[in-house]
Amino acid sequence: MNAITLTRFTPVRSVLDLRAEFERRQPQLAAAAQLALLAMVPCLLAMQIDPRLTNGISVWIKPTKFLLSFAVYYATLAWFFGYLPRAAQHSRAGRFVIGTALVAGLLEMLWLVAAAAHGVPSHYNVDALPWGLAYSAAGAGAVMLIAAILVQGLLLARDREVTLVPVFRASLVAGAVVAFVTTLLAAGYLSAANGHWVGALRSDAGGLPVMGWSRSGGDLRVAHFWALHAHQAIPAAGALLAAGKLRRPHAALALAVAAYVALIGFTFAQALAGRPFAA
Repeated sequence: MNAITLTRFTPVRSVLDLRAEFERRQPQLAAAAQLALLAMVPCLLAMQIDPRLTNGISVWIKPTKFLLSFAVYYATLAWFFGYLPRAAQHSRAGRFVIGTALVAGLLEMLWLVAAAAHGVPSHYNVDALPWGLAYSAAGAGAVMLIAAILVQGLLLARDREVTLVPVFRASLVAGAVVAFVTTLLAAGYLSAANGHWVGALRSDAGGLPVMGWSRSGGDLRVAHFWALHAHQAIPAAGALLAAGKLRRPHAALALAVAAYVALIGFTFAQALAGRPFAA
């Protein structure tokens, strides 16, 4: 009887163990990831009772999606801190990563939720001075958020106490650098445009399921998505290579990184040409 009970609750136990490991690695960022997930609940409820729309979709969809993205962002930073010695978190660079991620993320979400509560678009809303200033400030905050990724990557590259399989360590650094550079370029172009649509209906209604990307023309958010998530995708490739027995794992990693950057470039060019990622 006890064996059956234990087996039944093994998934719950595994989730609790994973949560404890995140908190051990970096408690503040782990807490932020959990709070972001919890904050999705009232947004999802608001989506059901608030009929207002922006760009043809619920005003609460954007803050909900950003909360999920922040949960992944904070969880990734927290997990990667576990590969560094504890002292790294108290260094100037470590404090920058933690403090910048937390403060910039909080301000970004306050802006997004405030825009949803007022029933106005958050992005490209420059007609009213307060919202225009908030949009500009959010752009600066976004740069700080990806700068935190880069700084952590540099910590992983330079710290001599890091004991990881070399190809996996290289993937952590490559993921940080690619995420920073390509997100800076993609998001910079996106913010300078007058919308994320290119040759498409200026509406998010009927977009690609889950992602919401336009199916009637180009959508600059696609390349932005792949760029930002290089932070997770490239280390995932590195983990697979570290577990394998290839004779030249670093060459394989270089090919994987090149392929991923090519994907970002392809989806960016595809959007500029006015073609949807998927119809």
